[in-house]
Amino acid sequence: MYVNDLSFDPAHPWFPVPDTPGLEWTVEVFTVQDALGLDPAQASCDGRRLTATGLQWLGGQRRTPGRVDVTLEPTDDGVTWRIAASAGDLVKGVKLLLRGVPAQLADSGWWTPTTSAGQSDAPTREQPVLFTYPWVNWQTPWVCAGEGPAVTLSVRDDVVRPKRFYAYLPHWSPGPVVEVVCDQAATRRSDRFDGPEIRLRQCVDAAAVEADLQAHLASVERAYGLTLWEQRTDVPSWAGELDLVLTLHGQHWTGFVFNTFDRMAEILEDVTADIPGERILAYLPGWEGRYYWQYPVYRPGADLGGEDGFARLVATARRLGVHLMPMFGANGANVERYPDWERSAFRSPSDRYVALINAPDWDGDRTGEDAQVFLNPGEPTFRAHLVEQVSALVNRYGVEGVFLDTSACWFNDPHFEVYPGYRDLVDELHSRHPGLLVCGEGWYDALLAVFPMNQTWLPMAPPPRHDHLPMRYARVLGHLKDGAPGAGSTGVHEGGTRPLGQPLRVPGYVPALSVVHDTFTEHRDAVRDFCRAIARERS
Repeated sequence: MYVNDLSFDPAHPWFPVPDTPGLEWTVEVFTVQDALGLDPAQASCDGRRLTATGLQWLGGQRRTPGRVDVTLEPTDDGVTWRIAASAGDLVKGVKLLLRGVPAQLADSGWWTPTTSAGQSDAPTREQPVLFTYPWVNWQTPWVCAGEGPAVTLSVRDDVVRPKRFYAYLPHWSPGPVVEVVCDQAATRRSDRFDGPEIRLRQCVDAAAVEADLQAHLASVERAYGLTLWEQRTDVPSWAGELDLVLTLHGQHWTGFVFNTFDRMAEILEDVTADIPGERILAYLPGWEGRYYWQYPVYRPGADLGGEDGFARLVATARRLGVHLMPMFGANGANVERYPDWERSAFRSPSDRYVALINAPDWDGDRTGEDAQVFLNPGEPTFRAHLVEQVSALVNRYGVEGVFLDTSACWFNDPHFEVYPGYRDLVDELHSRHPGLLVCGEGWYDALLAVFPMNQTWLPMAPPPRHDHLPMRYARVLGHLKDGAPGAGSTGVHEGGTRPLGQPLRVPGYVPALSVVHDTFTEHRDAVRDFCRAIARERS
């Protein structure tokens, strides 16, 4: 995604924020064709309500029809905006712009609940600050500048749709400008958009910052039905006792086999000498054959031992108490393996073209492959296909868990909303298979209501500023890309190599140990040290 700043002054009218000397605000409106500002000659604001009966092109050279109504609700410690905009075209979204944030706060930088402890991001002329929801760097739309005193911004919404926070130093402004952009879901676009609440709070101390974050999380709980981890009903009891995710790599996209099913069974025998099987989640990426190439058709890979070899692995795991979790793709599909892909493919928000989301370079020719598309589980046909694929494996082999790759991938698809698709997919799996653990990759606030356990895209060392997200609601697993002992091979993952560190013992986090082709022949001592460190921590 490219982010471009304007090369000219947008010529906005600015309005004072009530009871906050020096802080000003204005609004922009985005249609599928234009970026628009308020026409100063047709905008009036009494401090609690703004009415603009006409808009202008950015820069003020041409007026254009449109209307913006903004309701402001001042409080003892801040203000809430509700922005409604209409135009003669489909409205994509609205932007609230602020300037005049106290310099000592703006200079200290902005942070989110999952920003690493002690860190923040301050904009420079060369490097703005951009947080994007729902994505890895803005997993809930709340942001803060300062530690206390501080300023917080919170977007309260009951729909999963795009939001962006942007802080920068534009040449046309005497000081920093902060933006909060709220888009409409592409499935709901019309010539009018009623945006969600945007709340600014001035916090006198760290306790006030914490209180505002807690109020934000309470709104998320109400909007998406989040429950505390201890109260979840979609987690089998054994999942809360896990000590290790054992990543048993199968077959790479190129066809290279890391471990056959029989070799995986031998590895389980070995590892359970140090860690009880009941506390091990054996995660199986590439079990279906060529990783990603086979998506979304899932059968035990022939080169790994086929159905008979997989059955032997299941029998060994069951005898040892190990919980098996094969990997499925929540989105990915090889167009040659799934001819009906166009029905479900993500489309650009304006429905102009197929959006190609993820194209790793699997074969090393230094360009992404073009055989993979990302499909939307919100589309009923693809969702039904995934349910049947998972159900066939669970019914035949009785595996206790499944992993849905790239489940935190969100796209503003104009045909089907992604988040309800994930929810319906998991609900159907639980309806068919009560007690099945369904894990995901990555997370954002609303998604924690769907997946109780997720691989993390965030580093766990150093820890985040606040562990409310996700630990209050879910648990975090080590990621597929965590490297194996030795050179740090990431196995089937496109990362290549990533050195193995010591197992982190962070409450709510289950570390991962990757096993590739040479792990037990060349690096058995490192495996034993890793496992025994976990066992010592448990004892």
